[in-house]
Order: sequence, then structure tokens, then C-alpha cells
Amino acid sequence: MRITFLLLFLSLTAAAQKEVKLNAAIEKVTVFFVGAQIQHQKATELKPGRQFVVFEKLTDHIDPNSVQLKATGELTILSVSTRKNYEDLKMTTSEVAALNEKKNALFDRDQQLRDEYTVLQNDKNLLQKNSDLKGSDIGLKVSELKEAYVFMHAKMSEIVIRQTALTKELEKLQKEINRILQEIDSRQSKPVVNYTEIVVEIDVEKSTNASFAFNYISPKATWTPYYDLRSDGIGKPVRLEAKGLVNQTTGIDWKDVDLVLSTNDPYENSKEPILEEWYLNYNNYPHAKNYNGRVIPSFDYSGQRLRGEVIDASTGEPLPFAKISFYNNPNVTAVTDFDGKFDVIVPKGEQYVMASFVGYDQVSLAISAPYLKFFVQPQDLNLNEVQISSGVGSAVPMSVGASSRGYTNATLESVTVKKSRLFSRKDKKAEEMAEMELDGITEQYAYTVGTEVVQKDLRVEYAIQSKFSIPSNGQDQRVTISNYTLPANYEYHTVPKLDPSVYLVAQVSGWEKLNLLNGESNLYFDGTYIGKSYIDVNSTKDTLTFSLGKDNKIQVERKKVTEKSKSKAIGSRQRVDVAWEIKLKNNGGAKIPILVKDQFPISNVDDIKVKRGEFLEGKVTENSGIITWSFLLDPSQSKVLKFDYSVDYQKGYVLYIE
Repeated sequence: MRITFLLLFLSLTAAAQKEVKLNAAIEKVTVFFVGAQIQHQKATELKPGRQFVVFEKLTDHIDPNSVQLKATGELTILSVSTRKNYEDLKMTTSEVAALNEKKNALFDRDQQLRDEYTVLQNDKNLLQKNSDLKGSDIGLKVSELKEAYVFMHAKMSEIVIRQTALTKELEKLQKEINRILQEIDSRQSKPVVNYTEIVVEIDVEKSTNASFAFNYISPKATWTPYYDLRSDGIGKPVRLEAKGLVNQTTGIDWKDVDLVLSTNDPYENSKEPILEEWYLNYNNYPHAKNYNGRVIPSFDYSGQRLRGEVIDASTGEPLPFAKISFYNNPNVTAVTDFDGKFDVIVPKGEQYVMASFVGYDQVSLAISAPYLKFFVQPQDLNLNEVQISSGVGSAVPMSVGASSRGYTNATLESVTVKKSRLFSRKDKKAEEMAEMELDGITEQYAYTVGTEVVQKDLRVEYAIQSKFSIPSNGQDQRVTISNYTLPANYEYHTVPKLDPSVYLVAQVSGWEKLNLLNGESNLYFDGTYIGKSYIDVNSTKDTLTFSLGKDNKIQVERKKVTEKSKSKAIGSRQRVDVAWEIKLKNNGGAKIPILVKDQFPISNVDDIKVKRGEFLEGKVTENSGIITWSFLLDPSQSKVLKFDYSVDYQKGYVLYIE
């Protein structure tokens, strides 16, 4: 018997040592345009023998094909795999029972105090009813009247003082009851956290201090480049601040990690296209273009253990004996236990699971996590009111689901606490964000730290030279990458045909040497935000042009010269002459460079003939017909620009030529 017990103990010890569970901190995160490579490190002491090292509580969104692991020490790695698991944050049954016991004791004490308050109120009413001290037949002596008055005064004072004390005690008691109810409600409603585990099978030759380093890619992170372009005034250089908007929803907060922003995209198609033969035939179709877009990986739960619970959506209570089944494998089923929970192995190829119960609507969920919650709605039933009678007196209607604990009719408005406010489930973070929002603009924070730019063969990496924390809330975190000072030329542009306003424009050069990326740009001039623009690094232009806003000190007017604009018919043809005049005046105090644009019409029909007239001091682009005037305008100076054209076309047609 003793030998059997020893063997059993040794077997249990060996089984307990078979899995070594570890939590590895995140050391470094490289964020791509889509996805992020997350790196962990962990050192531990291992005993000899074959065993499994399980790195638990990792993000639930891991691309299993991207897992890489290295280890140092006297050990051999046999295999590396991933599996799903979860953590239930709800209270245990014993915790719930303890809180319920405390809650019931408080309810009993509450009822005792209310009963005492009712008795005191009845005594008070009785005293008030007998407050007439005159007597009906025989008059009272002064001494008797005085004695009765003292008695009633003392008794009434005693009742009022005790009622006041009861009211205060009931207030405190009600707050404590509400606190416990709120704790039970919030603790029971805590979510189940799904996560992934990396399982490493190893063979340890002898006791060793092992060090593990592993990384994987999660698609639940992104970063987007954007810029702040600032100018302190005309004639001054432009400051270009390159930044990144980083967000992640991996379910795990990144705390004090080394952060790298990379221009790589692991999910972008990297397969070279293959050009095949191109055969011509009558009634053929355009040659098909094969495009392999971005593919985000998904986890296959076939053969995995699926757990969860079925909940009555109308009451929030667990639903025992509900059926769990699959579409393509109806013979694979499970039934929920008394707590509404189930445990089943997912058949191969299944992507959806169903929950059903008599009298409830069937619910289907995608198998997207190792722990699922079904909220099933009861079907509509027409039930007549049930009359419950004690056998004496009239029957009393009772609604199903009503609480058996009631309160007395004592009027204690000061004790009443609104449950709707105490039990509201507003997310504190959402409230903070709502307070920060004003007119649709959300306040965001930009971290300014040093950055090392690393140019690699197929990508550029921006390594942030400081520890960084990014919560898993999907909110953009602004990271400053680098700052540049660029020379800029300033001039005024106007297109009076479309808009009679004059815009100040900055032309920035030297940008093509900075390893910039396509992205939006916020524009600031003289300390004021003036709008957005876009930096297109694929542009072939040597300068980037940014509009900095309107200058109302410069007046522009475009009008048709009536005496030179006319129309006449010549046989079957119609000829229209049009002349335009553009007047500009500088009401400012400085000489300014200004560029004015207008255009000649262009005909793409042989029958419509366009003849260009004069456009003094201007230059025209032949293909587009755009006329450009560029000159300096002194303070208080006015200038007039003129151009004209004529159009000859077939009579009887409508042609808009202005």
C-alpha cells in the first residue's frame, strides 16, 4: 500500500512538472502600416527532463505562422505551437455567496429599522389624536394639565429624536446595500479575457538557467504618417514635423517598450506577377489582371477546445440544459450545466456554433475566440394574469419575477436612492474622452523624443529613442519622428475665374532628400491652424506647394469687356468674340509677388474653331490653354490684365464659351 501511494505521488509530481507556465514581458514592438511584430523575453530555471514551457496570456490575435523563438541553455527545442485559452474574471461562487450573505443581513437590519420607524410613527399619530387636553365633561386642574403637557412633550420629543436617528442610520444602511449590490453586479459582469499561449516542447539535459526570446506578428495594430507644417511668417523658413499616429487593439497594453515604426507591410502581396500568353480572337475580352491584395490571417479552431456559457438575455441568468451544436456536424453536441456553461471540441472545418433552447430563439456565433457568450432571447408568449389567493379575502395579482422582499409604506423620501444612477455602466475612459471632445475635435497628445532613422534594403525604420507605452484602446497615440527646417518661397496666387480671393502660398524645396512618406499635413501660419494639406512623395515636382490662407488686403475683380464681346452669324456659322479684364489692387503695406491664372477654351471637335487673342505679359501652356501672369505688385498699386479669344462653330448649336 505504501509503495502504491509513493508511485502515485511520483506520477502526480511528474505530471505537475510537465507544463511550466511563464509570463514574458513585452520588450520591443515594431509597428508596420498594418500589423506589429511583438517581442518578448523571459529567463527561468528549468529542471531536467522533457517538458512543455507555456508562455501564457499573450494577445488573442497572433498570426501562428509568424511565431519565432530562440532559447539558450542546456536544452533542445522539440516543437513550437500555439493554442487558445481564456481567463474568467468573474467572482467565484464562494465570493458571491459571501456577498449575498452580507447583503441579506443588511436587508434584515434595514427591515428592522423601518418597522421601528413605523411603530414610532403610529405612536406619534396617537399622541397627536389625543392632544386635546380640555376634557369632555369635567375640566382638568391646572396641575393635571401641566403634567399631561410635560408627558406629551417629552414623549413627542423622544419619538422625533429617534425617528431622526433612524433616518440617518437608514441612509447609511441604504448606501452600504447599494454598494454591495453594485459590487455584485460589476464583478459578475466582468468579461472573459481570451488570449493565446505559445507552447514550447523542450528536452532539458540537466538543470539549467534558460533564456527565451520569441516574437510574433499581430494584425491588430497600425501606424499612419502625418505632418505638422509651421511657418512663423512671410520670408521665414518652414518647420516640418514628421509624426506618426499609432494605435493598437491587441487586447494587451504595451507598457514601457522599445518602439519602432516601420514602412514594411507584412500582409501586402509580395508575390511577383507572371505574364502568360496573350491570345487574340474575335469577341474577346480584356486581358484579366490578377491582383493579390492584403490577406489578414485567421485562426482555425478545428480540434480546439471551445468553452462558453448561455445566458437568458431578458434576466441575465445562466440557462442550464441549452443545446450547443454545429452546422456541418449535427452529431457533435454539448449541453450546458447548471451554471449555463459548456465545453466542446470544434469539429474540423466548422466556423460557426449554435445555441438553442425550447422557448428561446436560436443564436449562431462565429467561432472567433476560445470562450463565447450566447445571449438568447425568450420567444413571445401570451400568458394570462395569475391570481394568487391565501383563501381569505380577495385575490392579489402578482407579476412573475417580482421581488419577494418589499418595503413598508413609511414615507422616507430622504432614504430613497435612485438605482439607475448608482448602477449606470459608463466607461470611465469614455467619459474622459467625452469631456475632452469639443465640436467634434478630440484632444490628442504628441510625445516628443529622439528618433534614429535606419534605411534598410526594402524599408525604413524609425526607432524611438525612449521607452513608450501604448494602451490597447484603439485611440491614436501621436509620436514625433523627426523635425526639419526647410527653405521656403512665399507668393500670392489667385484664380479669379473660380474664386475672387487671393491666397498666400509657400513653396518648399529640398523635401525629396528627407525619406518622407505620403500623409496628411496640418498647416500652421503665424501660430494659427489654417487647415490641412497632403504630402505626395510620389510627385515629380521639386517643390511642395502649401496654401496658407486668404489675404483680404489684395482685391481682385474679373469682368467681361462688353464693347469687345459680341456675337454674329456668317452664313451657317456663328462667331463669338469674348474679351476679359482682370483688375488687381494691393491695399497692403509691402511689395508682393503674385501669380494670376486664367484660361483659353480648348476644342476637341474639328468643327469648333478657337482663336486665341492677346494675353499681354502672360504665358500660356499649349496643351491646357492655361494663362499665367507672374509679377510684383507694389503697395497701393493697381494692375489690369487683359486677354481675349473668338470661337467659330456651327449655327444652331448651344455652346457655353464664357
